[in-house]
Amino acid sequence: MHTKTKSAWMVVGAGALWGMISLFVRALDAAGMSSLDIVFFRNLLAAATLGIVIAVRDRSMLRIQLRDIWMFIGTGMVSIALFNFCYFYTLARSSVAVAALLLYTAPVFVLIVSILLFHERLTVHRLAAIAITVAGCACITGIFSHAQPVAWTTVVCGLASGFFYALYSIFGKVALPRYNAMTVSFYTFVFAALATAPFSAVHCTELALEQPRTLLIGLALAVMCTVAPFLLYTGGLKGVPASQAAVLATVEPLVGSLLGIVVFGDPFTVWTVLGMALILGSILLLQLPPRRHSASEKING
Repeated sequence: MHTKTKSAWMVVGAGALWGMISLFVRALDAAGMSSLDIVFFRNLLAAATLGIVIAVRDRSMLRIQLRDIWMFIGTGMVSIALFNFCYFYTLARSSVAVAALLLYTAPVFVLIVSILLFHERLTVHRLAAIAITVAGCACITGIFSHAQPVAWTTVVCGLASGFFYALYSIFGKVALPRYNAMTVSFYTFVFAALATAPFSAVHCTELALEQPRTLLIGLALAVMCTVAPFLLYTGGLKGVPASQAAVLATVEPLVGSLLGIVVFGDPFTVWTVLGMALILGSILLLQLPPRRHSASEKING
């Protein structure tokens, strides 16, 4: 399989696994964990799981240069931790529909930053794919079928969640030429856990001791919806531009919507179907080969 195509499918796979997170988050929420607790629990167990894998396979991947710590502070503390904080703040003050729509403005931020930092080309089909993706997410979340006034402060925080979510693609793109994807993912989890430890470590420990089942659920969340997708996504960044990866990963709300319908009995509307079609369309659009010049253009050029 062509490297670029393989990388694209890796990113899509990551988005699909992230879309399954609601299965485990709802179980942990029912067990008494707050949103911040789940963020800490998830990243701590993910760091432990991946750390064991690395120790068995190749301990040299645990070594990083002190001067490069800023990259992992970026992916972990700045991107993952702040994205979660802003996202949960928005969820508490608006509907899931509004929060999800604002979060998935991330590809727009990735495209803007990638053009400024990495000098990626701004093409018509990339702009079209982003517009179609945002429209698809809007349809899936149900934003068009509900009138929901939202305070401007909540909108700003929701957009911030999209911005911080987008930064993982940017920091990851800088770290990958120097480190293995597993190394980048491991230290991302470590620093994200460190950022939230002061607020949640004690409570999570008490719950895990009182309810051992939560530890099993947390491990499943760490492996299936954290370690595996982050490795796929970070590895996929080697073969596709950051802006394209961010759009491909928005298969996440598509999978989440399907699970909501099948598992949790969420309503299945025409807007949901349209949203899924639009997101799939944007993914296919990004896989189109770049436009080639015709023979006459080459001769005349």
